[in-house]
Amino acid sequence: MKSCGMQRCLPGYTYPHNAREGYHLHVVLSGKGILRTGGQEFQIRAGQMFVLKDREEAFYQADMQDPWHYVWVTYSGFNALRYIQSAGFEEGIYVQDCNLDSNRFAGVVREILERPHLNISSEVYRTSLALRFLSLAIESYEVNEEGTEQRGGLTTDEYVEYAIRFIEMNFASVRISDVAEYIGVNRTYFTSIFKKKMMVSPQEYLMSVRMSKSKELLRRTDVPINVVAREVGYEDQLAFSKMFRKKYGLSPEQYRKQKNAERTIEQSE
Repeated sequence: MKSCGMQRCLPGYTYPHNAREGYHLHVVLSGKGILRTGGQEFQIRAGQMFVLKDREEAFYQADMQDPWHYVWVTYSGFNALRYIQSAGFEEGIYVQDCNLDSNRFAGVVREILERPHLNISSEVYRTSLALRFLSLAIESYEVNEEGTEQRGGLTTDEYVEYAIRFIEMNFASVRISDVAEYIGVNRTYFTSIFKKKMMVSPQEYLMSVRMSKSKELLRRTDVPINVVAREVGYEDQLAFSKMFRKKYGLSPEQYRKQKNAERTIEQSE
């Protein structure tokens, strides 16, 4: 973070923004104004965010009748562009609706301004709050984009790939809500994108992974059925056996006997 602030502008207040370093992210708390940048002009109102981009000239002006009141934080550094793009401000995009309570952004800026002390602990604290401001902007964009094909810089296919890896590593204990939380989306949205990609629900996929792992244990080991059940996430052996029979048409015991018989025949040939 380079700087931050909170300003209640006078009617018609203007600010010519010369090509300065950094990304200046604003959240409008009330009122309205205009922004000219990137060869475009935007009419901006309360409940929206706008950004002045690195080394780009801009001009913005408060409305004459209803001047805006906004908060802002300036970012620079290695990940600044990535973070701003993750908040939806891709090339050519300068304005976004704010889908969170704008007072949350104002509260962060107030906390920063309350720690002006020139020491390391205050500097680190202010930096953490500035990142919180940016994380709220990213969260706002993710809320806005929940029904689209891309959220927060990741495609739906990438979300599903992360989910599959997480399920396969934690199949014995994971719940679908855990998977959704891990990839950072709500369960309804996760179920929708997963089913669209995999043609089965996350729950069905999890059950399939568990059954596949149980087949492997039954085929390769002689551990008791109740142990196999626990290894794949079932405390109740009966529930496990019921699910296994439904999936494969055989009980776990029958499947093991069948595979043992096939192995004996192969060894005798």
